[in-house]
Amino acid sequence: MKYITSFVAAVLILASCNSAKKAQRTHPPVTADSSVKVETASTEDTGTKKDTPAAESISVVLEKLNHMDYTTFSGRAGVTYKAKGDTKNFDIKLQIHKDSLIWASVIGPLGIEVARGVITQDSVRIINKLNKQYISSSYVYLQEQLGLPLDLGTLQDLLVGNPVFIDKTNSSYTKQDDTLLVTSRTRFFRNLLSAMLPDYLPAVSKLEDVDAGRNRSAELTYGNYEKVNNAQFPKARNIHVKYKTDIEIQLDYKSYTFNEALNTPFSVPKGYKTKK
Repeated sequence: MKYITSFVAAVLILASCNSAKKAQRTHPPVTADSSVKVETASTEDTGTKKDTPAAESISVVLEKLNHMDYTTFSGRAGVTYKAKGDTKNFDIKLQIHKDSLIWASVIGPLGIEVARGVITQDSVRIINKLNKQYISSSYVYLQEQLGLPLDLGTLQDLLVGNPVFIDKTNSSYTKQDDTLLVTSRTRFFRNLLSAMLPDYLPAVSKLEDVDAGRNRSAELTYGNYEKVNNAQFPKARNIHVKYKTDIEIQLDYKSYTFNEALNTPFSVPKGYKTKK
C-alpha cells in the first residue's frame, strides 16, 4: 500500500490522532494599536531603539524559544495521514538518537506492524511488509515524498517539537501582549513563527518558499504542551504541506520518554524486492 511508504518517508521525515489538537491558543496577527505596547528587534539592530528602551535582542529572544534538549527520544503516536483525497489512520512508534538516527514502526489494524524504517545521516531504509518491498535511498527520496528540504537534524527537531527553519542571522521579532511573532528568512523559506508568551511556546510556523515559482508552502502547528524537565513537550502536531500535492499529517503522542535506552532492530527479510 503506497500510503505506508509515503508516510514513513514523510514521517520518518516529520512529524502530531483523530484530530490532533492544535496550539492551545491561536493568536491573530499583530496589528497597529497605539494603546498596546509593542516590542520589536531584528538582527540588523545596532543598538536599543529609543521608543522601546527595554527591547531584548533577537538573539536573546530566539534563545528563549521552547526547545527540547535530549539525547534519546521514544514515543508512540496516533496518526492521521491525508493525501490526494485519501485519509488513513494508524499508530507509529518512534525512536530517535539525536544527531544519529530515526527509527520508526508503522502499526496498522489489530496491532500488526506494516512498515518499518531507519534514517541516518546519509541514508533512508524502509521495509514495506504488506508489499514485501525494501526501499534503500538517500534524503532525496524523503524530500520528494514530502516536498520539504529536510536533513536529519531538521527531521528530528520536527518530531520532538522544536522550531525549524529559523536563521539566527536573518530574523526579527515583535512582541505584543501574550504573543511573540518571529520573522525569519532562510535559504529555502520565509518563516513567520508565532509563539505563546510568557513561556515562548511555538504555536504556528507558516513557511513560504523564497522562490515564488515553486509555489510551495507549509504550516506547522504545535500544541497540547506538557512539562518535561526544564522544557515543555508539544504532544500534538499538525504538518500541512502544499507543493506538488497536498499532504497533511496529524500526530498526537500517546506516550513518550526522553533519555532512555533505545531498541532499534532493523533487518530485511528474505524474498523482499529492493527498490532504490
